[in-house]
Amino acid sequence: MKNEYAQYMISWIEKIEAQFQSPISDSYEALKAYWSESGVDFNEDEMKEKLWAWVDGNGGPRITSDKEMAVARMVLCLAYKDKVTMDELKDIGFFEDLLEQYGYSRTEINRTYEQQNF
Repeated sequence: MKNEYAQYMISWIEKIEAQFQSPISDSYEALKAYWSESGVDFNEDEMKEKLWAWVDGNGGPRITSDKEMAVARMVLCLAYKDKVTMDELKDIGFFEDLLEQYGYSRTEINRTYEQQNF
């Protein structure tokens, strides 16, 4: 299942080269496979439940400078299959806010975003 914005998010997560904890690592690989050319399906409800449980168990969805939490929430963005939610994430810039929380400059984020052809 190809989606240009999902591919953009994956490229950022790959750039970060984060060392994921389980269940983030397993979830990320499954989500990356889904959004690739092969489009290997996953159970959306179970995936979101597992990722939200990790987020809630590690401090919750508050704004934080914790890099591991920022990456977990980036991965969680990929767990939403519907185009409406993906478009909403893109329009409000939530993923880009997580990149900034991770430590990237808004200038670099905006420059990369503007190079995309969504």
